[in-house]
Amino acid sequence: MYQKLHIQLTIFCCSIISIILITMTCFNLKTISDNQNLRQFNDFQKSIANIYQTLSEQDNISHAWLRTLSIDNNFLISILDNDNPIAYNLNINMRSDETVFDHARNTAWESYALSARTVKYSDYMKHIEFQMDDVGTEKYLSSVGYIPKEYGILTVIILYPITSQFSNLKTLFLPIIFIALVAILILSLCSFFLIRNLIRPLIKSHEQQVAFFAAASHELRSPVTVIMTALPLLKNPSAEKQKTSYALIEKECFRMKRLINDMFTLASLTNGAISIHKRNTYINNLLIDSYEKFESIAAQKKIHINFLLPDVLIPEITCDPDRISQVFTILLDNAISYTPQGGTIQVFLLLQSNHILISVADNGPGIPDEYKDKIFQRFYRCDNSRTDKNHFGLGLSIAKEIIELHNGTISAVNSKIGGAEFVVKLPLNK
Repeated sequence: MYQKLHIQLTIFCCSIISIILITMTCFNLKTISDNQNLRQFNDFQKSIANIYQTLSEQDNISHAWLRTLSIDNNFLISILDNDNPIAYNLNINMRSDETVFDHARNTAWESYALSARTVKYSDYMKHIEFQMDDVGTEKYLSSVGYIPKEYGILTVIILYPITSQFSNLKTLFLPIIFIALVAILILSLCSFFLIRNLIRPLIKSHEQQVAFFAAASHELRSPVTVIMTALPLLKNPSAEKQKTSYALIEKECFRMKRLINDMFTLASLTNGAISIHKRNTYINNLLIDSYEKFESIAAQKKIHINFLLPDVLIPEITCDPDRISQVFTILLDNAISYTPQGGTIQVFLLLQSNHILISVADNGPGIPDEYKDKIFQRFYRCDNSRTDKNHFGLGLSIAKEIIELHNGTISAVNSKIGGAEFVVKLPLNK
């Protein structure tokens, strides 16, 4: 499922990236092309202006000059003296160009109202420059001018084929297109790995949910099985068996209720459904209250609890006293459950520079190093030595959620007295 999502998101991102880069590339290429055409047209106009100035000042036109001008600038030049072509036209220009020259003259008249008649009674020459795109497959920058002379009118038509510039544009466009394609490839690869890293938490969360429901189903199946096994005994006329069956069902129902309550509490803490009501609280008072709850239970197992408080006054911290008491209850309950009969539990409170440290240590079987981080996962219990029917592997998950909501930390280390030690750090008020 997630692999398919990964591929779909990658294709989507690649498509968006491609559209954006292709659009930007096309826009840039068009801008470059337009600037190139504009610069080419301006250069053409400057060259033409010089030619007309020279032609207007000379009465005799040098054929060598025209030939050099045509070859050096790649111009096609047609000059008519009173509509009669000069010898240069017959020597230089192909017969096939005559149609193009005629087309240029017609365009100058039809589109710009410029013809020999418009300068017939004028003392000044007139010329117009324009681009012709409708001459077969060729495109030309065209100039049509009329220069009045004493003996008549000199008609000048100059064409510059701009198709030859396409090769120059191609050499300019190809690197840009290549860079765009490389950019699309690189960004697509980056999207692939980025999306994979982004959905990795989703995969992990999904796996945790599957594991959570599997573990919850397993834990709920056990009491349900016991209850279904005990139900037929209620039909037994023996009062002793009915009493035993009833006690068994009652015990499993309470166990099931506790599991459901823990699951609900954990889900509410994770989703933020349970609000934290913080107020200034003396943390040592909460720890003493939790200790008093388990004092009698510890006495039954002959477990000795060493409760140590610092000599200095512990300042108040801002916290939810009910939730922090719940954390202490979970830690003390775990310590008593996993400490062997006649064992020892150490509870101490320590004031440090910017936080308060609370430690609950036992001399039970301990926790291997490879399991110290995993025990805070839901329903996780590292081995059988730290498992009993009254613990579902949710308590430490609940404690971790509560402590993190208070911007604190909780961790498991090796106890100096031989078992496990849970260390809680809560920040002091600023």
